[in-house]
Amino acid sequence: MKEISSHSQQKNAGKKKVLPGKSPLQAVAFSAAGKDENAATTDFSMKYGNFFPSSSGKIQSTPLSGSNAEFQQFISSFGRSRTGKLTAGMIANTLIEADNGFLASQAELYHSVLEKEPVIAAHLQTRILAVAACDWTVSGPDPKRVAELTKILQNMRIEELLRHLLNAFSYGYAGAVLLWEEGGRAIRSFQEILPENFLFDATGNPALRTLSGAIRPLNSYHPNQFILHYHKLKSGSAGSGGLLRPLLWLYFFKHYALRDRARFLEKFGIPFIIARISNEDFENEEVRRNVLASLGKIVSDGSGVVSGDSQIQVLAPSGNPSGEYQAFLEYIDKLYALLILGQTASSSTSSGFSKGQIQENVRRDILEADCRALMSTINSRLLAPLEYFRYGTKNEYSFQLDFSSPENLMEKAQIVKLLSESGLAVSPEWIRNTFNIQLVQELEKDKK
Repeated sequence: MKEISSHSQQKNAGKKKVLPGKSPLQAVAFSAAGKDENAATTDFSMKYGNFFPSSSGKIQSTPLSGSNAEFQQFISSFGRSRTGKLTAGMIANTLIEADNGFLASQAELYHSVLEKEPVIAAHLQTRILAVAACDWTVSGPDPKRVAELTKILQNMRIEELLRHLLNAFSYGYAGAVLLWEEGGRAIRSFQEILPENFLFDATGNPALRTLSGAIRPLNSYHPNQFILHYHKLKSGSAGSGGLLRPLLWLYFFKHYALRDRARFLEKFGIPFIIARISNEDFENEEVRRNVLASLGKIVSDGSGVVSGDSQIQVLAPSGNPSGEYQAFLEYIDKLYALLILGQTASSSTSSGFSKGQIQENVRRDILEADCRALMSTINSRLLAPLEYFRYGTKNEYSFQLDFSSPENLMEKAQIVKLLSESGLAVSPEWIRNTFNIQLVQELEKDKK
């Protein structure tokens, strides 16, 4: 019994010890960060655990100001790039890693999808730009302070920050560092954080990977040092909320369908031509070479010369396999549009008032929901602390996006016409304000 125990100890001596409830991937991450088991338990508890600030570290009373060198390490991808072959196993493993909070591989895969699939990129741009195009304002009781807050947001490039945060549509999350002025009286600028540098624990607490590979929890900084925006396609971890998540498998199928179609076009795009010649001519190398040269001209130039006894046959695939490929690709593209835009209609398929109005209603609903989510993030994570640090007040000022639909002046003009024909008068002042038209009263003609 002692011999067996001794042999077991020798066999396992070289194996890396893994914490209970911790995946090997997480153990490797802590090893790369220079952490042992005991140190790792301060960041993860039992099953993946929670991030906590270091007990020896002191959180500042105001966000960091001055140089942004502290945060430069979070804008680098550390030379990581996904160059491996796209396979079903690779996608499955990437999603498992993301579910465990390690999002680097999933984010890199998303980068690859956006670079190689223009349909997905175009639809996401449509949804992002719909929000980015909305005018923004700051509202509150004091006009002077409203003007000050508006100026601060303009100087910190708020439009660029909004555009960056809207990348949460793709990844499920997007974050940036807010670079504050001394004492928090203003925000000087912001610094984007690449999505592959984020990690999340089991309860959703975020952390960042440093240049050394160590894990730095965000709650070890000031609570208002970072701004994070989330998109929740479904409840669960931050890495599972992006729109690209359910599109990965569709992209995988389309990727290989396009590859096969390219091979098909390469093989059958230019038809095969076979010449039947006699056995005697076939045995003659010079004749065979001349016939091949003539066939090559027929294929490439459409002209050639062969002997009168030669029989030429053109080989082409039966049916219409290229059409089947195209139908499959178009089906996947429709699913892309349905998930990202909420509809599949185009200018040709949404004709008619009922169809067009339904599609417009869907678009407006999505735009309003997107704007409200972004407004909530800006108000709670940026404007509220700025208001408190600068004025000492709470929730008196708000950031708003104008997502209201433009007025249909033709419909209102039609209503005015019907009212006038019914003998009802419409206020000239209302007409002037609504249509922004200067009304001139017509002089009476031929006064008697």
